[in-house]
Amino acid sequence: MSQVLLVIDMQQFVSQRIAQGIGYYPTDSIAHMRQLLAHYRASGGPVIHIHHHTPAAGSALQAGSVAALPVDGFEPQAGEPVFIKHTSSAFSQPDVLSYLRTQRLNAIQVIGAVAGFCVNSTVRAGADAGFDMTIVCDAVISFDLASPPLTAQTLHEVTLGLLGADFARVTTTEAWLAAHETA
Repeated sequence: MSQVLLVIDMQQFVSQRIAQGIGYYPTDSIAHMRQLLAHYRASGGPVIHIHHHTPAAGSALQAGSVAALPVDGFEPQAGEPVFIKHTSSAFSQPDVLSYLRTQRLNAIQVIGAVAGFCVNSTVRAGADAGFDMTIVCDAVISFDLASPPLTAQTLHEVTLGLLGADFARVTTTEAWLAAHETA
C-alpha cells in the first residue's frame, strides 16, 4: 500500500485564531504535525498540501490574503503538490482524486485543520472513494465554537470518534512513528 501524508489547511488563519485567544485542542497538535511532516520529508515519502481559498471578495481566506498563506514550517517544498479547494473537502477538487490514483497512493494519513470541518469532510469523502484513511488524532486541530458554545476538546473527541467508528483508523503521532521507524 502506497502511503501519502495529506496536510489539510495549515494556513495562517490557524495561527491567527490561536493568537486571538480562541481555545484549541490538542494544544500540542501543531508540534505533532511538524514532527510527522519532518518524518515524511526525511524518509522521502510523498506529501500533499491542501489549501482553502474562498473566492468571495473580501473573504479572509481569499487567495493572496495573509490568512491564506501557509503556517510557518508548512510551506510546500519542491515536489510537494498543492491543491486549492473552495469547499470543505479536499476531494471537491477533482485533481486530488486524479493525482492520488495516478500516483497509486491509496493509504492516506491525515493531519491539519480543522477537525470538525475540512478534516471531517475530507476523511469521509476519501473513505467513500475507497481510500484507506488514517487520522493522526493528536496532529489534527480543533477550535472552540462560540455558538453553539462547544469546546475544542468536545468537538475533537466527537468528530474523531465518529470518523474512527466507520471511516478511518485513528492513531497517535507516537504510535504512527513507532510503527514506521526505519532501522
